[in-house]
Amino acid sequence: MAGPMTSKARSRFWQAVEDVSHGRHREAYTLFCVGVVLTILGLSGLVATQVMLSAILAALTFLVFHTTVQCAGRPPLEQVLENRDGFTAFSQLLRGVRDLRIYGPTAVNALTNAADIRRHVLQAGGQVRVLTLADDPQAVAAAGFQLDDNLDLEQTLRNSLLTAAKLSAEPGFSHRQLPVNPGFSLVIVNADEPGGYLIFESHGFRDDSIADRMHIKVTKASSPRWFTYWITRFEAMWEAAKPPAKPGLSQTGSDDACLTLLAR
Repeated sequence: MAGPMTSKARSRFWQAVEDVSHGRHREAYTLFCVGVVLTILGLSGLVATQVMLSAILAALTFLVFHTTVQCAGRPPLEQVLENRDGFTAFSQLLRGVRDLRIYGPTAVNALTNAADIRRHVLQAGGQVRVLTLADDPQAVAAAGFQLDDNLDLEQTLRNSLLTAAKLSAEPGFSHRQLPVNPGFSLVIVNADEPGGYLIFESHGFRDDSIADRMHIKVTKASSPRWFTYWITRFEAMWEAAKPPAKPGLSQTGSDDACLTLLAR
């Protein structure tokens, strides 16, 4: 019984840390701390009853006022759903990262920061796994039909594959390719740590700009259920994907080599 309770308390603690660091519910946590202090002082007889009642009345008044202001503001859903502009540059996410998992059709937003990935994650002993779309004409055409046309998908993918091939020389880096685009991108940071989080990006359909796509940040502390769900989905994608073909080795070339060996 102590195990689940301890785990739940730890999860609540990290959720509180995440909320305060991002400016969420600070007034509630402040009032909670004030209430705990006043309770201790009251039980110890160090605070007069009149002071205790005044503090409680002030707290209740503030909560009513804050609730009214919050209801008049933007809907809570708008605090959850963001676009790409709502997040910091990808390179700024890399400090302190030891486990990085990425899926994107081209993963260009991540792989353009190859130098930072190498310096902050790989050379620090971290692990990086990148999934991209397979460089198959049919797969690229199907993805291109859905995505915005502000970039050359085929050329961008080709450039990303070259970058991934260079990073593959670094210990801790691995890359695989999916035969289909699942319709979303995913960045997972430090999945096994209490402060882990992921960013889910919906691809929509023919957006005017890549920055318009809907993003949702899910932290391990705030939603263990959905955090685990998307971790599992990434692992399923990883298992279904295949390593890129060796440069310069086509299927025909491989078959010819086998025939030559058999002839010997």
